This record gives sequence, C-alpha cells and structure tokens, in this order.
Amino acid sequence: MKAPAFIIAQAPARACAGLVLASAAVRLVWFCLAHGGTADAYTAIVHLAIPLLSCVLLAVFVSRGALRLATLPVGLGCLFFVLKALSFPSLLHTVLCCALYALVLGLYAATVFGFLRTRIPLGLVFTLPFVYHIFVEDLAKLRAAAPPTLVEWMPEISVLLIMAALATAAWGMRHANMAAA
Repeated sequence: MKAPAFIIAQAPARACAGLVLASAAVRLVWFCLAHGGTADAYTAIVHLAIPLLSCVLLAVFVSRGALRLATLPVGLGCLFFVLKALSFPSLLHTVLCCALYALVLGLYAATVFGFLRTRIPLGLVFTLPFVYHIFVEDLAKLRAAAPPTLVEWMPEISVLLIMAALATAAWGMRHANMAAA
C-alpha cells in the first residue's frame, strides 16, 4: 500500500478527538433530554446512532493518525447531514447542502489519499462554514426575540464541535514526506 500523503501531529489529533467526543456527549445528553424513551427507530438511528458512531470512530482513527480510515466516520457524518437536509422545507437548500456534504467527503478523501497535494481546500471547507454558522446563523438566533433554550441549542453546539474538530484536523495535517525530512 502506498504511504500516506498526509499525517497529523499529536496535538491537533488530540484536540480533534476531544472535540468530537465532546460533540458526542452533547448529542447524547440532548437526545435523552429531548426524546427520552419516546423516539422512534429512525430518529434514534439518524439523530443519535450515526452521529455517535461517527464521532467515536473519528476520535479513534485521528488520534491514532489513521487519516485514511477516518474517511469512514467523515462519510458517516456526511450521511447524517444529508439525512438531516432531506427534512429541510426548501428544495434548493436541501440540494445545496447535499452538494456541500458530497464535496466535504470528496475533498477529505482526495486529500488523505494524496490526490490533492494541499490541505488548504479541506481546511477552508471545514473552517468557513464554522465561521458562517457562528457569526451569521447562530448570532441571529441568539439575538432573536425568543432565543433557543439550552436543550434546543444543543444540536447546534454538537455540530459546531464537529466542525471545529474537522477544521483542527485539517489544519493539523502535514505532508508525510515533509514530516520525515
């Protein structure tokens, strides 16, 4: 097997793992508070099982430096967001989000498998939506006449933690051949 194109330093790998595990914890608490034992199987799989599995696998693979294997949990995370997007009232919003998630998975795989020689597009695709969420969407929600409750806010916190984790991992990647030199 060809040597990896990119490796990740220990500090960003640990930060990424910590952030996704925090996301999993927030999602688990939210799910218990918001749904208790009343969720149907689809809701439990889409809103709990897939995100938790994605977060735990990502933490394990990234903390071990297995960036190629981390394509699986990144793909699971993209699947979660696609399934979530299917419930959007706007078809255009749904299509654009699904295209974004396909781009995320494609960029991640192309980067870690060495088809892209730079991590910059990957870093930007994780960082720019994170910044947009905070400064455009989230600040508007917090300034609303009736801002979300903590329980209502928890899924967004979970997503922000994932976005921060993936941005941290992307910017923490280094070319494998440069690290050996």
